[in-house]
Order: sequence, then C-alpha cells, then structure tokens
Amino acid sequence: MSNSHENVGRAVAVADFRSMAKVSVGQVLGLVEAIDEVGGVADVATISQEVDMDLDRLGPVLAAAEFLGLLTVEDGDVRMTDLSRKLLSASVRERKAILRRVIDDIPVFRMVLDAARQARRPLERQEVLDSIAARAGSHQAEDLFKALVYWGRYVELVQYDSRAEQLRLRSPSK
Repeated sequence: MSNSHENVGRAVAVADFRSMAKVSVGQVLGLVEAIDEVGGVADVATISQEVDMDLDRLGPVLAAAEFLGLLTVEDGDVRMTDLSRKLLSASVRERKAILRRVIDDIPVFRMVLDAARQARRPLERQEVLDSIAARAGSHQAEDLFKALVYWGRYVELVQYDSRAEQLRLRSPSK
C-alpha cells in the first residue's frame, strides 16, 4: 500500500494515522502554503515564525503534513514535495480527491472502510472504536476515531451521524 499511483509524496506504505489525530486540514494546508511562500524550503525555526506557532504546536502539524507526503523534513529543513505542489495548484474539489487517495491508503482508515464495505450497513461507533482499539490500542482509539470522522468527512469518504452514532460510506462527488 503506497502512493505509487502518482509517484509523488510518500514513497513508502503508511503505517500510522496518529499524527493526524489532533490537526485540521486548514492547519496542514496553511503550513504547506507558508512553505511555498518562502520558496518551497525553509528551516523549522523560520516556518515556526512564519506561521506564528511555537514548535510544540507546530510539531503535530508538521508531522501530519510529512505523514501525508506533503512535506519532507531533513536536518531541520522542511521541503515541499511534488504532491504538495500539485495540491496547491488544485481546485478545492481536486484537493479533496488528492487527499482522498492519500487517506484511503492509510491502514487504519482502510480497515474501517473495508469493514463498512463488507457490512453493507452503517457501522456503529462502538464497533469502529473496537476495531481501531484492536489495531492501535484502546488509549488511541477515541482520538483516531475522531480523526477518521474529521478527515473522512473532508475528503467525502464517510458520513457520521452523531445522534445515531453511526458511520457510513459516502459516494464522493467527482
């Protein structure tokens, strides 16, 4: 499972969704845009000042962007990838499609989506939490569930009914 479909961004299989559990799409895209504005490469301290975030707050956003294959970090330098350049030049609909392909490649996400496809019914919240806990540990399950719902809604892969506590697959708009 890799992003070989475009040969850009992340070159290896995604193993961990945890870095995305506490950041928003806006934070990640804002960071990518800030790095683009300074020429596509900058040291972490410069970016921290540019986005007006201390390193403790910037760290999770940077980790999520790197996890998604949008940035690379090496020797304190943050560098854009071909995938991030493509994302910045895309329309909102195209951005969602690009991120949908990336997110659909994340094992925890894929596991839940496959379970929903096989069940052919909405999944109960507790059912999803139990699946995530079996893979990532119960201490991570709630955060990962929230991230799955947040990012899944953004890329139009899932719908979540908080009253019924049910997660269902969504047919993305093209």
